[in-house]
Amino acid sequence: MKKVILAMSCALLLSAAPLAAQTGSGSGSGTGSAGSRADQAKAQAIEKKAEEAVAVTTKIAEAQGRPGPRFVLTLTNVQIELTLTDQAGAAVPDKKTVSMVVSSGNWGKIRSTGNVRPAGETPLIVQLDVDARPFVSVDGPIQLELTLNYSPPGAQTPDKDNARARPTSINQSLTVVLQSGKPLVISQAADPVNDRKVIVEVKATVLK
Repeated sequence: MKKVILAMSCALLLSAAPLAAQTGSGSGSGTGSAGSRADQAKAQAIEKKAEEAVAVTTKIAEAQGRPGPRFVLTLTNVQIELTLTDQAGAAVPDKKTVSMVVSSGNWGKIRSTGNVRPAGETPLIVQLDVDARPFVSVDGPIQLELTLNYSPPGAQTPDKDNARARPTSINQSLTVVLQSGKPLVISQAADPVNDRKVIVEVKATVLK
């Protein structure tokens, strides 16, 4: 089917070639504004033929069940800002922000790892990993693929055996559509052990 699509597109584009040749060789047939208008009309006809070729290719793709979004092909940077709000009950929420600049269609990855040693206990590994890949569409919105791994030290709370329990880690992977420059809450995860919740907000901005 790909060969058929390419053949149809090439046929439509080749049909515009005679007009292009006339534009280049017919400059002596007219002078002044009349010649300029004729050249403009020929250029518009060529452009129309090219648009028709693209339209035919798009319709064939849609007929095959592959409409899909259209993304920009030029090099475009996107600033991604992710805000984590970690709150247990009525306690003051703990906020963390991760920011990165990634080109459209490519992955950006941030790894943040540390160790915390509570008094009289073994060290805890604290982790905040964010992977993000934005796709800027020709219509404006941004499709963002995002993976998050969050393992906080948190406030240690005793369980029924008086042992120290570590807060539940959060692991998410999702794809969302964002408007450039507008934040969006994309998830709210509940801790299965207590009343703690983790809210994830993301903002993607196309950089000019």
